[in-house]
Amino acid sequence: MVHENNHQIPRTLMDIKVKDLTRFGSYCPTQWDGETDNGEKVYIRYRWGVLTIDLNGEEVFSVKAGEEFDGIMSDEDMKEFTKSTISWETNE
Repeated sequence: MVHENNHQIPRTLMDIKVKDLTRFGSYCPTQWDGETDNGEKVYIRYRWGVLTIDLNGEEVFSVKAGEEFDGIMSDEDMKEFTKSTISWETNE
């Protein structure tokens, strides 16, 4: 989003609603792929103790969630770590 003075405005994450989410691959890293309610692509990865969320290839969320070599996370834990910024309306 660009402001009238061409300054970049950070996107508000609270308006992101994930409607479809699928875990893929095995662990280390734990990965999910999905889509928002407005068609944006979501990629989530937990690796090296860091949980990240990308929208359309751009990182929008990152949090240290474990130890340095940790790469295993449950769906429930991932949603707990991100619930303050992402609305999870998945069809699981």
